[in-house]
Amino acid sequence: MKKFLFIVLILIIGFTLAFKNDIPTTDPHDFGVKAKAIILIDAETGKVLYEENSTESLPIASMSKMMTQYLVLNSIQNGSLSWNSEYSPSEYVREMTSESAVVRLGMSNNRTYTVKELFTAMTVTSANDAAIALAEMVSGSEEAFVDLMNKQAKAFKLKKTIFYNASGLDGDYVGKSKDETNLSSAKDVSIIAQQLIAKYPEVLDFTKITNFTTTDGHQLWSTNSMLPGMPMAVGEIDGMKTGYTEMAGPCFTSTGVFDGRRIISVVMDVEADGNDKTNPKFQLTEELIAQFVVNQ
Repeated sequence: MKKFLFIVLILIIGFTLAFKNDIPTTDPHDFGVKAKAIILIDAETGKVLYEENSTESLPIASMSKMMTQYLVLNSIQNGSLSWNSEYSPSEYVREMTSESAVVRLGMSNNRTYTVKELFTAMTVTSANDAAIALAEMVSGSEEAFVDLMNKQAKAFKLKKTIFYNASGLDGDYVGKSKDETNLSSAKDVSIIAQQLIAKYPEVLDFTKITNFTTTDGHQLWSTNSMLPGMPMAVGEIDGMKTGYTEMAGPCFTSTGVFDGRRIISVVMDVEADGNDKTNPKFQLTEELIAQFVVNQ
């Protein structure tokens, strides 16, 4: 009997060792930068490579725009919009253009803008007016578009996600209550990114743009400092979406291909380094990739 139990114990230990590499790391890791929520996944399989607090519902700021991208690309695919469809700024978008603190394309009243220019501005420089303009083009109003966002979230089977606007601005900044702020979890955000890339890989043609010149002649730069040629470049990174509001703190969804494998990471409410609220989210993302992807 003792011999039998010993053999069973050896088999259990061997089984555990054989499969331990398939178990994601969930214990908090000693990173140089702290965040409220983190997840790192394999984009093709969805396998979690690392996570911390990945299911808590938190404000997501401009990472919301990935859902806006998805729905705009749906409309282009089904033919209700084209890249050359033109938009005349609505009164609401014109009012937003006057808000100096809002990142925006800055649309003129006397001209039109194509879907392609609006999509590029929303993706590259995180223009909030461009996101709202695209929402109006898809659904007639931002309110109707938000209904579409939430229906798509349900279709993706997201557990902790709710949208109130197309841009990701805090609710109190757009005349609503703080409770009406877009919320999601790191896990849900990674699923949105995963679904977006899987169905519309062409989105990466936009997310990898470091800068572009508007038809008004203004040069706008990407908010993603990890793209090739940018200050904190990691060669394999080709997307995806940054975010920041007072409620959300610094956030970032990244993606890139490492050793033939596409990786998606999400970091939320990243701790600032003094007054620097921009670089720590990129530093944390680089640490994640280095420790759980490159060095594995």
